[in-house]
Amino acid sequence: MRKRFLFSLLAASLVFIGLEVATRLYLRGADQGILTEGPTLTLYPTVEHPEEIFSSVTQDSLQWSPFEHWVIRPNLRSRFFRTNALGFRGLETTVQKPDGRFRIVVLGGSSAWGFGCTADERTIPGRLETLLRAKYPDRDIEVVNAGQIGFTSTQELIYYHRLIAPLKPDLVLLFDGYNDVLADLMNSASGWPLHADLLQSRYQDSIRSPQLGRALAAFLRQSRFLDFSAHKLSELLGPDTRPSVSPVVPPEETAASYLRNVLALSRLAAPITVWIALQPVPAFTRKTLAPEEARIVDRKEKAVLRYKERLSTTYRAIESGLRAAGLPVINLELALGTAPHLMFADECHFGDEAAERIAIKIAEEWCHSNALLKSPAPPIEKQ
Repeated sequence: MRKRFLFSLLAASLVFIGLEVATRLYLRGADQGILTEGPTLTLYPTVEHPEEIFSSVTQDSLQWSPFEHWVIRPNLRSRFFRTNALGFRGLETTVQKPDGRFRIVVLGGSSAWGFGCTADERTIPGRLETLLRAKYPDRDIEVVNAGQIGFTSTQELIYYHRLIAPLKPDLVLLFDGYNDVLADLMNSASGWPLHADLLQSRYQDSIRSPQLGRALAAFLRQSRFLDFSAHKLSELLGPDTRPSVSPVVPPEETAASYLRNVLALSRLAAPITVWIALQPVPAFTRKTLAPEEARIVDRKEKAVLRYKERLSTTYRAIESGLRAAGLPVINLELALGTAPHLMFADECHFGDEAAERIAIKIAEEWCHSNALLKSPAPPIEKQ
């Protein structure tokens, strides 16, 4: 009896491991990726296999960081993007800034990084570099894409302190806001990153003694097979009309947490000017929504209690707090125009046209305020 039980247990374990491996291989396929909901692929009518714009970025594209929790891996290559040796999207650069170079650093989450754009030069940082070099042809202008997928303002603050400050930027742009809202819709306390429950469980597992039961529990919590099966089961059972998420963090608390982080980052960057642009999303834009975009917002409204109201309240409170603190804010509500033209691929990611329009608006604001006319900061000294 004992031998039969052990044999059955071993067989079940091998089957489960096989299913886990097969699921992870399947989720690396072209029609999957890091998004939980499929993108609106009609946004890319001329691109062959547009799903690869999203599926080329997977969980394997990220690596663990003891400070920011995760960062995107350096030296990645795909059909639509590359990361350099420093982990930034785009061409290679150096920590030491060349003499005479005016260096701009763009911080933010996946929208700043360009998740949804079809090339490095078509992201917001890539477009900004092209626009500003054309405006100031006699200047050596570099725009570093320091966006990191999923980052909130808390992670951006740590990231700036550790890795961005040594670059000696002359101007910093924060293109963010939505991830802070999204994290506080899911978490029970403000200031935590996205998926804080999973991060907490992994941390607890790392400090516990390596007992078999705890190791098994940790494995099950991180199982892609169980997560994928639960997702497919929910689709099979049909949509639930009740909101699956009832947030507990008030919008004012989210705004206050974001403002604290931005003020702290501004003090770290001083005397460099830190500009802020809250990223446009379908639920907060003056653009008339295309039918596909309206469906995106409707799905979020059904999933999160008072989603659109909470997002709007938080964004308004953030902008009001930033202006009261004297920080330069670029309002992007009209950057995408007003026509019901499809620009968003999902709840927060957009394509090349939207990135271009946003970059044009930001560049206009900087040119109007003469933000780039000052002399660049001296390069960092070699140690």
